[in-house]
Amino acid sequence: MGARSSNPLEAAGPTREPIKIGVLHSLTGTMSISEISVKDATLLAVEEINVAGGVLGRPLEAVIEDGASDLQTFAQKAKQLLLESQVAVVFGCWTSASRKAVLPAFEQGSGLLFYPVQYEGLEQCPNIFYTGAAPNQQIVPGVNYLLAQGKRKIFLLGSDYIFPQTANLIVKAQLAALGGELAGEVYLPLGSKEVGEAIAHILAVKPDAIVNTLNGDSNVAFFQKLRETGLKPEDLPVMSVSVAEEEVRAIGPSNIAGHLVVWNYFQTVDTPENRKFVKAYKARYGENRVTDDPIEAAYLGVYLWKQAVEKAGSTDVVKVRAAAKNIEFAAPSGKVKIDAQTQHIWKTVRIGKVKSDGQIEEIWNSGIPVQPDPFLKGYPWAAALAPRQISLGTRASLIGLFVILVLITWMAVGVGWIGSVEMKNYLLTIDAASAPVAGVPEAAMAVLVQQTLALVSRTQHWLLGALVLSSIAGIVGFVSVSAIIRNLGLLRLTAELMASGDLTARSHIVSNDAIGVLSSTLNTMAQQISNLLNGLELRQRQLEERSGELEIAKNAAEAANRAKSTFLANMTHELRTPLNAIIGYSELLQEEALELGEEEFVMDLASINMAGKQLLTIISDILDISKIEAGKMTLFLETFEVLNLIEQVVTTVQPMLGKNGNTLIVNCDRNIGTIYADSGKLRQALLNLVSNAAKFTDQGQITINVWKEEGEVLPIDNSEDLSADPSRCQQPSIVFQVSDTGIGMTEDQVSRLFGAFTQADDSTTRRYGGTGLGLTISRKFCQMMGGDITLETEFDCGSTFTIRLPVVVKSQKEASPDLEIAEMQPQSSDDLETSVAATEAKQKEVRSPQALELPNAATVLLIDDDPDARDLMTRCLSKQGFRVRSSASGQGGLLLAKELLPDAIILDVMMPSMDGWAVLSALKADPDLVDIPVIMITFLDDKNQGLELGVAEYLRKPLDYKRFAALLKKYQDVGK
Repeated sequence: MGARSSNPLEAAGPTREPIKIGVLHSLTGTMSISEISVKDATLLAVEEINVAGGVLGRPLEAVIEDGASDLQTFAQKAKQLLLESQVAVVFGCWTSASRKAVLPAFEQGSGLLFYPVQYEGLEQCPNIFYTGAAPNQQIVPGVNYLLAQGKRKIFLLGSDYIFPQTANLIVKAQLAALGGELAGEVYLPLGSKEVGEAIAHILAVKPDAIVNTLNGDSNVAFFQKLRETGLKPEDLPVMSVSVAEEEVRAIGPSNIAGHLVVWNYFQTVDTPENRKFVKAYKARYGENRVTDDPIEAAYLGVYLWKQAVEKAGSTDVVKVRAAAKNIEFAAPSGKVKIDAQTQHIWKTVRIGKVKSDGQIEEIWNSGIPVQPDPFLKGYPWAAALAPRQISLGTRASLIGLFVILVLITWMAVGVGWIGSVEMKNYLLTIDAASAPVAGVPEAAMAVLVQQTLALVSRTQHWLLGALVLSSIAGIVGFVSVSAIIRNLGLLRLTAELMASGDLTARSHIVSNDAIGVLSSTLNTMAQQISNLLNGLELRQRQLEERSGELEIAKNAAEAANRAKSTFLANMTHELRTPLNAIIGYSELLQEEALELGEEEFVMDLASINMAGKQLLTIISDILDISKIEAGKMTLFLETFEVLNLIEQVVTTVQPMLGKNGNTLIVNCDRNIGTIYADSGKLRQALLNLVSNAAKFTDQGQITINVWKEEGEVLPIDNSEDLSADPSRCQQPSIVFQVSDTGIGMTEDQVSRLFGAFTQADDSTTRRYGGTGLGLTISRKFCQMMGGDITLETEFDCGSTFTIRLPVVVKSQKEASPDLEIAEMQPQSSDDLETSVAATEAKQKEVRSPQALELPNAATVLLIDDDPDARDLMTRCLSKQGFRVRSSASGQGGLLLAKELLPDAIILDVMMPSMDGWAVLSALKADPDLVDIPVIMITFLDDKNQGLELGVAEYLRKPLDYKRFAALLKKYQDVGK
C-alpha cells in the first residue's frame, strides 16, 4: 500500500484552486499600533481553517494590503482587492472613517466586508457584517456603569473623526436623559500627541470621570501625561472604548493601571475556546503577545464567514448573506450569533479594570449576549439620533384618530342616506297600495307597514352604533390630545426654564415619537449650551490667568530691560571714565613731551591715545546698538551746513587714508546749503563708511560725492534689500555717496552685511578687524532720519555706499502723521523753505541755548565725581587763564555756586546721590544762580533733554580738552 499523506487537503486528492480573501489593515502609520495584531488574528484563523481542510475543500489564500492609516489608501486598496485580486471577502478596517471610505467600493463591486471593531452605530449596510460591538453593546452600558457608580459629571475626550464624534453624540443624549452632566468635550487630531491643553481643560473643570474615545498613538501620550499630573484612577477614572490589551502594552501598564475599559472580550475570559485561542495566538506570534477584543472579533469573523459559505455551498455574496442569518459560533468570548435583521453580532458586554501586569480584570458583565441595536430603537432618548426611522408616534396617532372619525361620519351619513331612500320607497308603495283602485288587502298593507318600521329600527340601530363609535373615538381623541397637550406643556415649561437661564432643566422623554425626539433634542441642546458656557467661563478664567502671567512677564521683561539699561549705562560709565583719563592724560603728556623736547615719547603716547579712542568707539557702538534695539535712541535735530560736515569728516579720516596709501577725492558743491538732521549721527555714519573704505582699500582711490536730489524719501521698510532704487526719492533729499576701489563683496557677503556683530565673512574680520557693528548702527541711524543706505558692489572691483536723507528730517513724533498725507503733491521749493523755517522755529521754542559770554579771567566751577576728570579739566583750563574751582558732589557744587557765583559751571550728569539733572534743576530754580551758563559734560546721549532744561552747551565725553578750552576762550573773547 502506498503511504498516506497526513495533510487533509492532500489526502482528499489534488489541491483545488484556493479561495482568495482580502486582509486590509493599517500596517504603517498611527493606527498600526492596533491593526497589526488584528491582521495577525485574521491570518491565524486562516491557517487553522486551512489545516482543517479549508472551505468547501479549497484552501484560503490571504491577499494582504496596507491601508497605511490613510483614508484614500484604504479606498484604493479596497478597489484593488475587489477588482484586481477578485477576493471573495475582505476582512479589515479599524476606524469608522476607513470603513466609510471603502464602503462605496463594496457597494459598487458587490463585495463583502467583515468589520471587526466596535463602532458608533446608526448604520446598516448589506455589504458589511459588523463583528465588533454596536453602541448598545459597549458605549451605552459603559456610561450606565459610570452613572451607577455616582459619576455624574462626565468629560468627553476623543480623536477628531467619525467614531468619537458620533459616539459622543450618543453619550450626550444619554447623559441629558439620565441626569448626567457634560463637563467638557475635546477632540484631538488622529494620532496627535499634543495633549497638554486637553489635560489642562480636564483639570480646570474637575469632572467625575472621563469617557475616552481616543485612537492610535494619542492614547500613549494622554495616559502618560495624565499620570504625570498626579491624578489617581480612584479620583478620576477613565473609561476607554478603544483601549484594549494590545494598546495597554504600548501605553505602558504603569501609566493606565486602575483605569476602566468596556469591551465584549478580555484575554482573561475563562472559557475553553478562549484558552485554546490564546494558546494558539501566543504559539504563533510569541509569548509576549496579547489578545484583545478586536483581535477576537477578527478571528471569529473568519469562522462565521466559513460557516456561512459552507451553509450556502458557495462564495457568492448574495448566497452567503442569506445563509449567514442566525448562524451561531462558540467564540473565545462565548456564544455569538449573527443577527438576521442587522448583520451585527449578539455579544456579551464586559467592563474591566486594567491591572499592573497589563491584563484586564473583569468587574462587570451583562450575563447573556445582548441583541445588537445599532439604531438604538430601544432607547427613547436616542430617537433624535436616527430621525429617519419610522415610529408610530404622535403623528401616526393623530392621523389614525382623524381617519377613524371620518369613517364614522361617512358611515353615519351612508346609513342615514340608505335608510331614507328605502323608507321613501316603502312609503311610496304604501301610498300606492292605499289607493281605492289598487285593491290591496289590509293584510298586505300591514306587512308593508311592518317592513317600514323594521327599516326605521335598523337605521336607528346603525345611527346608534355610529354614535357609540364616535363617542369612543372622541374619548380616545380627547385622551390622546390631552396627552399631547400635556407633553407639549411640559416641553414648553422646560423650554421656558432653559430660556430663563436654568440649563439644568430637562424634558421628560416618554416615547420615541415626534415629541420624544423634540424633547431629546432640546435636552441635548441645553447640555451643549451649558457645556459651551462652562467652556467659555473656563477659557475666560484661563485668559485672565494668562493675562496675569503675561502682565507679570511684561513687568519682569521691563524690569530686566531697565536693569540691562542701567547695567549698560553703569558699565559704559565705569569703562569710559578711565578711558577718558587715558585719552586726556595721553594728550596732555604729548604736549608736555613736545614742550620738554622728549619727542621720542610722543609716538608712544599717540599710540596709547589711539588705542583708547578705538576702545571707546567699541564701547559706544555696543551701547548704541543696545539703545537702538530697545527703541530708546533719540534724534537731536538741528540745521547745519552740509559742506562743513563733509570737511569735518575729511579732517577726521585723513590719518586713516594715509595708512594704506589711499587718495581721497571730494565732490561737493560749495553752495549745496543746509540740512535739518542729527549732525552727530550723520557724521558717525559717514565716518563709518569712509573709514571702512580706507580699511578695505589698499593703494586705491576713495571718492565722496554729495549732491541734492528733487523728490521724496518714502518710508523705509527696514528690509535687507540694499540695491539702489531711485524711485524712492520723490521730494528734496541730500545724497552722500562713498565709493572705493577696494576688495568689493560677493552676493553672499552682501546678504550678511548689515547683521549686528557680523562682517562680510569671518576671514574679513580676522584680516581687517572690527566688531561688525558700524554698518548696522549707521543704517539704523539713517532709517531713523527717514532715509536709508544702499549698496552697489562688485567683487575685487570696489563698493559704493549711498546715503539718502530728506533735506528736512522729521522727529519720531512728527513722522507718524506724515503717513496720512502721503498722497499729497510734492512741495515746491518755496514751500520747503517755509517748512524748514517753521520746523526750526518750533525746535528753537523747545530749546534755546543760553548765550555763553565769559569775562576775562573768568571763574569756572567744575562739578564732577571723577577725580581724574577734575584734574584734567583744571590743568587744561588753568593753562588758558581760567580760575577753576571744583566739587566732587552735586550738593557741594551747589554750595560753592552760591558762594562763588561763578561765571560758568561745568556739570557732569552721572554722579552718586545727586546727579547732574538734579543739580541743573536746583541751579535753574535759584534766582541767584539761574543766569549762570551751564555746560553739561557727560557720556550720555541726552542732548535734547539738556537743551530743554536750559544748558548753554551739551558736550559728550571724552572731551578734546584743547578744543574745549578753545571753546571757552572763544566765549571769553565774546564777553570782552
